[in-house]
Amino acid sequence: MEPTALGPLRRVADRLALGLMLLGGALFLAATLLITGDVIARNFFGFSTRSTIELSGYALAIGISWSLAGVLARRAHIRVDLLVRKLPPKPRAYAHLLAFCLLTVFAGYLGYGAWMLVDESLMFNATDISALRAPLWIPQALWAGGMFFFLLCVLLRTLDILLLTLAGRYDDVETVAGARNDMDEAEETLEAIGAREALRR
Repeated sequence: MEPTALGPLRRVADRLALGLMLLGGALFLAATLLITGDVIARNFFGFSTRSTIELSGYALAIGISWSLAGVLARRAHIRVDLLVRKLPPKPRAYAHLLAFCLLTVFAGYLGYGAWMLVDESLMFNATDISALRAPLWIPQALWAGGMFFFLLCVLLRTLDILLLTLAGRYDDVETVAGARNDMDEAEETLEAIGAREALRR
């Protein structure tokens, strides 16, 4: 597929998004270990961090926001596209473009709301209610950063889809915007098997 003017930039953003998604997954694991450790400490040793709920909540919220762009890069967001799949290539491409325009607006609202929350916490010097008394703007800023990066990735993909659609490259639009299908899953599985075999050698 010949890239558009935005294609290389979008692919760089996609690679960063996948890396950020791995960090989000690591935060989920950290939250699990923290909760497990706190339960064991309370039941067997009689003490608690008294901050587990807040810290695990921060980890989950940040992990989700950091994973949004990675899921977009993998084209793995849940989509109801039963009717879209039945359309001819040209109207299907415009349907994808409309969907991503709406997603851009939605992501913009998420980013705006995230910024307003951080700004409010800074204005009132808000802290959490745990023993840590951590300034709320710190975890909120990390969470908002994921939202803004998601917005950037959505915007890049939307503009790339627009350029492909205007150029009449409807099959390429499907590659960039369409939901993953069985063939995509099969190819990814074969690539993972090949990578594993290469490591064993």
